[in-house]
Parts: sequence; structure tokens; C-alpha cells
Amino acid sequence: MRWLPCLYWFLCIGLIAACDRASSNFENGDVKESSAPQSEAAPPPPPGEVAPKEAKGEANVEIKLIKTGTLEFETSDLESTYQRIRTAAQTNGAFVSNESTANEYDRIVQHLTIRVPSRNFDPLLSAISKGVKHFDTKNIEAVDVTEEFVDAEARLKTKKQVEQRYQDLLKRANKISEILEIEKQIGELRAEIESIEGRLRYLSNRVDYSTLDIRFYKKVAEHRVVEENRFGRAFRNGWDGMVSFMIGLTSIWPFLIIFGIGGYFFWRRWRKK
Repeated sequence: MRWLPCLYWFLCIGLIAACDRASSNFENGDVKESSAPQSEAAPPPPPGEVAPKEAKGEANVEIKLIKTGTLEFETSDLESTYQRIRTAAQTNGAFVSNESTANEYDRIVQHLTIRVPSRNFDPLLSAISKGVKHFDTKNIEAVDVTEEFVDAEARLKTKKQVEQRYQDLLKRANKISEILEIEKQIGELRAEIESIEGRLRYLSNRVDYSTLDIRFYKKVAEHRVVEENRFGRAFRNGWDGMVSFMIGLTSIWPFLIIFGIGGYFFWRRWRKK
């Protein structure tokens, strides 16, 4: 039985060696795992660039432009110019919303306000400009209302959602005070919704139909005023003054009678003395 202690010691030594190898393998595995390159997160886009999703969302937004124009020029024939503008307007699907004619000091002026579909604004402008040698005024402006349009649509959507929640609360309300309060809130929301809808309709109309103000004129002979004769003018002024004086006396005739009677009695008494 002497070999049993030796066997015991051999087993202990083997177990210790096995534990050392396992510990060594574990440490080597940790080092390899820690030394492996870690995947880095994608860097954020530079401040001046837009992320792909955001750019895609912005690309879907339709640009809303309100186009307006002002033209003023001289013509030798008012009637032919007027007919040419009306024909160009009809060809481009436009209509005249306002029309006026005025006689000024040395010219006859005609003014037209035309509403034209936005897609036909440039063709109409080109058709009217043909044959015009010089523009006294030519001003074309395009105002971008996309931001206001999108903001109004977003506010409208939010307020309609809130209104629907109030409608749901109204169906479950039991107390009269609750019903009155909810109806008050619904009324205020409805007024705001109708205001936003009206603003959107106005913007849509201005975007869909551009406005072109046209003012053209023809020069005529100046109307000179002939200076009157000084003597004739002085005589007329004197006559007018005398007439005014007589009218003034006529308006105070009761006082003249009273003063006349009083003066007569005063004169009689003064003569007796």
C-alpha cells in the first residue's frame, strides 16, 4: 500500500497542471478578443449636409411660389395694344380681374389686372412684351410661401386631432358643466381651424394664379391754360366783391332796420336841442 501516497501526489500534480493550462488558454482568449478591432459607429453627417432620410423628406415637399409682376410702357395705339393683351390672356387661360381708363395731364392711361395660371405666367409675359421697345417699369417677383404653407397644414392637422379627442370626450361626458366646457373648447378649436383653412385657401389661390398688373398709355397734346386779361380779371373780382357785400347786407336786414329807426329818433332829438 506504499504506492497509494505516490498515486495521490501524481493526481494532485496532474490536476494543478491542467488548471494552469486552462487558465493560460482563458487569458490568451481574452487578449485576442480585446485586441480585435471594434466596429466604429458611422460618423454623423457634416453640419452643412442633410442626412439621406431628411433629404428625402424635404424632396417630397412641393415648392409654393406666389408670382406677381408689374409692367408700364408707352404705346402709339391704345386699342390695338388692349386687344393684343386680351388675346394673349385668353390664349394662356388668364382672365382680367380689374380694368380702368384715366385721362391724365398729357396722356391717356389704361390699367389691366390679369390673373393667370402660374404655369402660364412666363408665356403670357413674353407675349405681352413683344413689340414693346421700352418699359418704364418692369418688376417681376416670386415669393416663397412653402414654409408658411407647411406650417399651416401641420397646425391644421394637430388642431383637428385635438378636436376629435374633444368630440370623444363629449360622448362620454355626463355632467352638464363638463358638456358645456367641452363644447366651449370645441367652438374655439373650430374657429381656429376655419381660420387656418381660410388662410390655406387664400395661399393656394395666390399660388395657383399669378397676378400681372399692366399699365400702358398714349401721350396726347398738353392742355395749356390761356392767361386771362388782368383788367378783366380785376373787374370780375370787384363785381364778385360787390355782390358778396350786398348779400351780406341782405342777411342782416333786421339789424339795419333797428339801427335806422334808432338813429332817426336820436337825430330828431339832437336837432330840437
